Amino acid sequence: MAEACGLVTVHRVTGVVSVPRVIRIRSHSPSTETVYVRLLLGQTPKLWEEAADALAAALKAERVGVERVRPQVIALIVQRSEPFTSVIVPPDLPGDADAASLGRVYLGETEHGTDWYAPLLGQHWLVGGASGSGKNSVTWMALRACAPLIRDGLVRVHVVNPKGTELNALKPVSYRYAETDADIVELMGSFWETMQGRKRVLAEQGRRTFELSRETPLDLLVVDELGAVTGYGDRSLTRGVQAVLPLILSQSRALGGSVIGALQEPTKDVIPQRDLFSLRVCLRATSAGHVDMVLGEDMRRRGALADEIPNVASSAGIGFVVKQRSRTPVRVRAAYCDDADIAELVHVAGWPVSELAATGQR
Repeated sequence: MAEACGLVTVHRVTGVVSVPRVIRIRSHSPSTETVYVRLLLGQTPKLWEEAADALAAALKAERVGVERVRPQVIALIVQRSEPFTSVIVPPDLPGDADAASLGRVYLGETEHGTDWYAPLLGQHWLVGGASGSGKNSVTWMALRACAPLIRDGLVRVHVVNPKGTELNALKPVSYRYAETDADIVELMGSFWETMQGRKRVLAEQGRRTFELSRETPLDLLVVDELGAVTGYGDRSLTRGVQAVLPLILSQSRALGGSVIGALQEPTKDVIPQRDLFSLRVCLRATSAGHVDMVLGEDMRRRGALADEIPNVASSAGIGFVVKQRSRTPVRVRAAYCDDADIAELVHVAGWPVSELAATGQR
């Protein structure tokens, strides 16, 4: 196999053929396994990344990803079939604020059969994917983790919903909510003013970062269809948003501000601030170029084949995320929140927000 894929070396004098050595094979499930390989002298992980398609064909696999383990050792993530064949049910909502962890939010599962967690506190998330790919599955899972914190005034949700469809269920629990162009620009500007006020408070207290409390809650900005407000919406809308969004993304993480943005067309013109998002998820994409635009340069070559995910309803929520340490793409699936799950979220999070609204404190 290695010889057929051009991954062996031949001594120019003796003609001796050297073959990379398989160190270990780990099977995670019937669909996915990891093959650890010691490289030959002079070989690089990039050489194997460029041969990934040939390796997949030789191994009769759907996909081969390449992970750099340590010097001269790589891991081949061999996906022989789709690891996600059923919908993932979200876990129960945390009962109280003490049980909620914003440093480790459950989102779904990985191709290795482990739970998929991500930090929300002090982070910005970007979720890219074609229409119907399940982008809001990630958003709903984050909000479910926040439900008791929203109820107790420890998290305030600011919702930008230009489509006015799915996320309108959040109206009862939103600190701020906007659908029209003028309201969206006003909300974004107000969010930035909140961050500036937070900066002054921290400076007066002599603190460098905020601590979650009722006085300094996490302000979570949720933007559905990010491209509509940054790239191809009305000019007054896009100019207003682009004036404050880079400031929000670059300065709010240490001030108690987090952003979750979802978009369909991740081009540089639409989202020039891509690199300011600390967690990026790419679900089913319509173009190979979109994968690198969301996840980063060369991520598709390293195995994030999001453009090859089938365009069928059963693939919703399936995509790729990049490991922070190894910079290796991992196939994941977000849990699916149905109408009952969303209604439960609103019910748990909504009581004190309703009381605040009645007293005019919103």
